Amino acid sequence: MLNELALNPQNVLLITDANVDIEVMKDAVVKSKINCGEINTLFFGPASKEDFPELQLKIETGHPEDVEIPEEAYELIKDTDVLMVHFCPVPAKLIEKAEHLKLIMTNRGGVEHIDVEAATSRNIPVVNCIRNADSVGEFLIGLMIDLTRDITLSNNLLQAGKWKREYYNSSIQKTLGNSKVGLIGMGNIGCVVAKKLLALGVHTMVYDEFVTYESLVKKGLGDLEYTTDLDYLLGTADIVSLHLRYVPATEKWFKLEHFQKMRKDAYFINSARGGILDYDALVKALDMGLIKGAALDVFDKEPLGEDYPLLHRENVLLTSHLAGTTLDSIALSPYILARDIDEIIEKGVTDRIVNFKKITIE
Repeated sequence: MLNELALNPQNVLLITDANVDIEVMKDAVVKSKINCGEINTLFFGPASKEDFPELQLKIETGHPEDVEIPEEAYELIKDTDVLMVHFCPVPAKLIEKAEHLKLIMTNRGGVEHIDVEAATSRNIPVVNCIRNADSVGEFLIGLMIDLTRDITLSNNLLQAGKWKREYYNSSIQKTLGNSKVGLIGMGNIGCVVAKKLLALGVHTMVYDEFVTYESLVKKGLGDLEYTTDLDYLLGTADIVSLHLRYVPATEKWFKLEHFQKMRKDAYFINSARGGILDYDALVKALDMGLIKGAALDVFDKEPLGEDYPLLHRENVLLTSHLAGTTLDSIALSPYILARDIDEIIEKGVTDRIVNFKKITIE
């Protein structure tokens, strides 16, 4: 079925947003192995990146049917063979109107915006793009060092004219190499973070109920400490970092009971999804002294209001959902996706086909 994409002209529908230039998307698909026929383009969402976070959060924590998409898409999809989107939802009612659709592609790793079940019922492959694992991995390690060594905190005080050398955590400061880092969730980003930490000589602990140690060994991660005991990881690690996907089963998954099992001198980090953390529980944990500090790049509400309860705390490091926003991870992500599509067409590589095990590919 997918070989046909290269053999015969395919009508392509590209739906972009403020984060990815439509010309980049078009150039990527034209240069791919897909034999492009007619190419139609649509724009989804607000025109400015600054106005996008609220919509993004709604998409990432909701269902594809929750957000309106361009009305023209319902007409154009009828004659579309290949659909490429970034954040634009692909609801079941859009898929139902597709008479010739052979492939759905998204320029991001998460597929919360696509009704994968509806695509699967039509035997349509859904292909995602692991575009920002390195970006997030580097950023996360930066958060670990910044939070534990007070880099931003010291800078802010100096900028305000205050010279200070003793901080809330000065008595427990140590190098990352002498710390134990616990990662919860070993998907693409979790594995990248683990690989970078191991390269730095950091004792890395991991927990993921759906991943085996043997599978991690095959990825070159045999030197980490694998555990099936979450309580053990929480009670041992100096830094606990979340790397779970947001699905209904993981909504507000990390709760007060988890913070209660952490060490009082430990730090907590979430740069995955805002929806997987109970933020009220985090506020309580900090107020009760259950943990030493926290760093967050994702939130339950974006952008933050002036009265957000985690603002203005010296032991909390906040960034505005920046971890994956390097040039090569978002703006140029269509080229990464196109490369993955070429691997599928030429070599039959199926790693990026989200629903591969549930469909039949001829």
